[in-house]
Amino acid sequence: MNKRTKWIITGAAAIVVIFIGFRIFAGRKEQAPQAPRQMAPLVQVTRPARQDVTYTLRYTGDIGAVQQANIFSKVSGNVERMYVDIGTYVRRNQILAVIDSTELFQQYEQALATYNNNKINFNRTKQLFQQNLIARQELDNAEAALKVASANFATAQTRLSYAKVTAPFSGYITKRFLDRGALVQPGSSTLYTIMDIDSVKIVVNVLEKDIPLITRGKKAIIKVDAFPGRQFEGTIQRVNQAIDLTTRTLTIEIVIPNWGGALKPGMYAEVNIIAAQHKDALTVPTQAVMHDEKGNFLYLLDNGKARRNNIQTGADQNGQTEVTTGITDSASVISVGQQFLKDGINVRLVKK
Repeated sequence: MNKRTKWIITGAAAIVVIFIGFRIFAGRKEQAPQAPRQMAPLVQVTRPARQDVTYTLRYTGDIGAVQQANIFSKVSGNVERMYVDIGTYVRRNQILAVIDSTELFQQYEQALATYNNNKINFNRTKQLFQQNLIARQELDNAEAALKVASANFATAQTRLSYAKVTAPFSGYITKRFLDRGALVQPGSSTLYTIMDIDSVKIVVNVLEKDIPLITRGKKAIIKVDAFPGRQFEGTIQRVNQAIDLTTRTLTIEIVIPNWGGALKPGMYAEVNIIAAQHKDALTVPTQAVMHDEKGNFLYLLDNGKARRNNIQTGADQNGQTEVTTGITDSASVISVGQQFLKDGINVRLVKK
């Protein structure tokens, strides 16, 4: 074999090796695994439901007495007797305490004597006038003196009665400030605090946005920590007609019947004002409602795709949210898996 023949054979072998290598590389490239296609997300759907919905406004407040008063003495003197103490239930006009009335009684006796003397003098003067023995002026003077004496006597009698300090209304004594022997002055020395708790009230400061829903006579459900699971019903009795410029709130008073006295002034209360009641309202599961900067929306199933649907919502109740506009009863609402969806994306239903 000559030299030229060897070169030809060597070249041909090299070409064969290159061709085989290229085929092997191409085959491996064709057999390289492809990335798996992404599966459509799984979702569950539900139909809207019809039910009665109650729309409530939630607030808090402190329970207070409907009637409360500090009891003062109307006359000065030393406290002679105190008949009641903290926790005592008293009736209207019941005597609570007695102020030493020695000086008042003396003033009363003096006024009575003056009145009696002027009465006798008037009667004597009247007889003399009728006999034409004195002028009309003397009778008029005697009559005027009698009227003054009568007024002074009535004043002394009233002041003497003030020595007995009485209850202005029925209720419980909640505070006692003085003891027997203490010196009191009119209007400045508090003896007791009395509260009527047959009915109690809660003062609530309503936010400006809720004011259109507040009217006198609406009901409220009251809850307190002292009675877990128990509810008390109250009624809006007073609604202020001016907004507080500092807090931008409106003050209202809710009155609650308190027969038995379970509710005590000072208790902290949760207040649920029944603002509106909607019959046969359209509702969806609360978890299905989504929120973003554009507002509330739902994802609806439409021919295998998730479609965003903007809605207006009302009250929340027992895991259901009222939908006022945006869907119909026949809508297929995606209630599970909606957190991972986008508008128009393909979805798969979970097989039940």
